Amino acid sequence: MRRRRFLGRVGVAGAVGTAGCGFRGLGLSEGPPRRFRVGDDGFEVAVDGGAFDSLSVRGVNLGMAKPGRFPGEAAITRAEYDRWLGLMGELNVNVVRVYTVHPPAFYRALAAYNRSHADPIYVIHGNWIGEETLREAGDATALSPSFDRSMRQVVDAVHGATTIDPEPGYASGTYDADVSNAVLGYVVGIEWPPAVVRETDRLGEATGYDGEFFAAPAASPFEAWLAARLDAAVAYEADEYGAQRPAAFTNWVTTDPLEHPYEPFHDEDSVSVDPDAIQATDASEAGTFAAYHVYPYYPPLLNETPEYANYVDHRGEPNSYAGYLNDLVGATDHPLLVAEFGVPASRGIAQRDVHGRDQGRHTETEQGEILAAMYEDIREAGTLGGIAFSWHDEWFKRTWNLAPFSDSDRRPFWSNVQTPEQRFGLLAFDPAGAVPLDGSADAWADAATATPERDPVRLGDGADASRELTGLRVTSDAAYLSVRIEADALGGGVDWDATNYFLAIGLTDRGERALPHGLGAAAPADFVVRLGGPDASRVTVRPRYDAFAYEYGAEAGLDLDRYREPDPGVFSPLRLVINRGYTVPKTGERVPFESVETGRLRYGNGNPDSDRYDSLADVHVSPSNDAIEVRLPWQLLNVADPSRRRRLGDFWSEGLDDYETFEAIDVAAASYVPVDADGTAAELDAETNLTHAVPGVPDGSLRSLRFEPPTWDRPAYTERLKESGRIVGDVFARYANGE
Repeated sequence: MRRRRFLGRVGVAGAVGTAGCGFRGLGLSEGPPRRFRVGDDGFEVAVDGGAFDSLSVRGVNLGMAKPGRFPGEAAITRAEYDRWLGLMGELNVNVVRVYTVHPPAFYRALAAYNRSHADPIYVIHGNWIGEETLREAGDATALSPSFDRSMRQVVDAVHGATTIDPEPGYASGTYDADVSNAVLGYVVGIEWPPAVVRETDRLGEATGYDGEFFAAPAASPFEAWLAARLDAAVAYEADEYGAQRPAAFTNWVTTDPLEHPYEPFHDEDSVSVDPDAIQATDASEAGTFAAYHVYPYYPPLLNETPEYANYVDHRGEPNSYAGYLNDLVGATDHPLLVAEFGVPASRGIAQRDVHGRDQGRHTETEQGEILAAMYEDIREAGTLGGIAFSWHDEWFKRTWNLAPFSDSDRRPFWSNVQTPEQRFGLLAFDPAGAVPLDGSADAWADAATATPERDPVRLGDGADASRELTGLRVTSDAAYLSVRIEADALGGGVDWDATNYFLAIGLTDRGERALPHGLGAAAPADFVVRLGGPDASRVTVRPRYDAFAYEYGAEAGLDLDRYREPDPGVFSPLRLVINRGYTVPKTGERVPFESVETGRLRYGNGNPDSDRYDSLADVHVSPSNDAIEVRLPWQLLNVADPSRRRRLGDFWSEGLDDYETFEAIDVAAASYVPVDADGTAAELDAETNLTHAVPGVPDGSLRSLRFEPPTWDRPAYTERLKESGRIVGDVFARYANGE
């Protein structure tokens, strides 16, 4: 299979009609007509009967969800579409990809944007077919009628010539904006589940497909089914509107046509869906292409294949992502579009990449730098361009390693910063009213407060002022529980060798328990936070309330009896699984189970308006304000739905999905003198080894401030373009200007 052979078959002289019908008065069709095709070097566009010019894709994927709404609610407003398209244009985006029919407001906003800008934003449009729907059908051919119907709906919608009746889970309304003059092409379907491909191939006959616009003479039954779906869509638009445009189907690494002997998971390399099996006929004036979703960290073959891991990119650096792209493009005759690429700026992490492009645990700046480098890789590989995933963060998403710990019915209602799948966007949604984590006191004005009931223990060692606590403040928002410890004086900063701080946090009302670090005190604590400086601060959990141990402990080799019946004063590190272990088939090497300690706390400035902004900051020390601030993600505290104050229950007895409601959170703060790197407290000639506590520690029991978090039905939030968006805009500008 060679790319030049394909281009010879399609040709480069075919004209593509742009006639439309229906209610076209709002659309770009008022302007000069455009024709689209796949040419020798990629997409090509001709304006007003002129010559074809090449177009390299600088794109973003746009989903249909926003905070407080599932995507099927189609709740994005015209004002939001207008604002977002304007921002996309400022970032040099020339293509927006949508996966399904959006509300009419999207098409009206796109038409309005393109009428007022010389450089339009084009659309690559898809139709959505749910993965569960595919799996339930087994054989994809059973879904042919509904699939074709959905594509006819797409075609009618972009031509502004349909009214869609309300149906749960789908957009509806009157589609009266004809944007067909901006539709660069179609990419249909989703990432195909291997089980569905296998079942379709098992039940079908390998007779190929011979249609008007697409042929697949030697295709598998599944590939033939896809050829028929593309043929039906293109034929419908040609018959109804006299128009053609390039069409392709969604594909991904798991179903690519390459062999991957280093892939440890059978399903990730068990079947092939080859775009080259489908060819455009002589009747097709627009042609076809290959469209792949390619991320750097999964499947494991991207890490384990030596030819990828050791591949040297155009920078002279090892780059498995570039290695895979080079292999894929070289083995594909069709021009290739990277229809999804990205990494998330999340606190949590789900997969590692051998070269650091992990699924998560990146700052927003790092996210942008990685995206820019990936786009360079995509262009250097000789592709049609790339479409970044995604335009905005999506609160409804779940991630494999954290999904069991939150309520699936309530995910859109709060911001789970632990979950990588929610943080791929270039546009952030920040909870309204969140403290900026920069030391400023004004943001804490409405917080619950407590002051110390007793004087501190003074040691006369020069650090008494930093250990004397003057106040405790607690507040929350849709993403975090936030705590502010106020001290008498922090001077030029905290001497962590002389002073550590401690928080006790309780949600379960299960009674007092002995605290760790030799503090000689007890509290109703499910979680404790030790603040011992940038390299020695973490959240730990009472073992019986360790959800990681319950869900993954056996695989991790933990002694589960020590978690079910823990010793007094023992608290466990908070961990996050990122790899459940596998064997590389080519070498027999065993890659063990791996987790990271997600309870470790990072120091920095959490205010996006600051020049020192660190989007992963958990702790901020402000000597000028004599304050230390901590923000803790809800999921770190086993909260399954903060919008309704629901947490994980006693999962060892009832399972993970038996949620319990909590009315308040107990929070207490204390200071002490550490004597070693582990934070063990120095012994004092006093009732406890705490030097001070807020509210207090009478009779060895650390008293708590009882904080009642607010609940909500719709989250309040603000939009913010991330630094990653600006960086992506810069790399897009370089290529737009001819790099």
